[in-house]
Amino acid sequence: MGGDKKMARYKTEKDAKEYLVGRIAVEAEREGMPLTEVERKMLYFTETGWTLPNMLEVNAEFERDYDNDEYEKKIAGLAQRIRQKNKDEGEEAEAAWNEAVEKLNEGDHYLLVLIDPKLVSPLGNKRPPGDFLKLVLTALACSFGLLILFALYAYFFLK
Repeated sequence: MGGDKKMARYKTEKDAKEYLVGRIAVEAEREGMPLTEVERKMLYFTETGWTLPNMLEVNAEFERDYDNDEYEKKIAGLAQRIRQKNKDEGEEAEAAWNEAVEKLNEGDHYLLVLIDPKLVSPLGNKRPPGDFLKLVLTALACSFGLLILFALYAYFFLK
């Protein structure tokens, strides 16, 4: 029965995208940081499916006038707060969001990147403490292991 409900809720990727964009725009407004027209239109960006008319011009304006990283973090943060509200509001709100995301997964949409929870991780793009040291030590251990293998090969097979 749940499958029938999904099909009725979002028949097309456009339906799913309009639901998600609407929720994001309302949340941005509610938080006192409404989306500009260009920011809102960029939520519709895709190279493969339905999108708004004149998307190439909108994208060019966005690339010229906006900071992509800042925008992505802004939208990801809004999406994260919407997902938390959905959990608080109950199963129906959560299901509506998840079904819209699932429908969009049928295509290649920028919105899926924007609502990815990894964009709002506490570390952002920074590596965890000690990560670089682990990388260097691993590289040294691998190099040392290869050196030993070459030495053993030379000792036993190149006599």
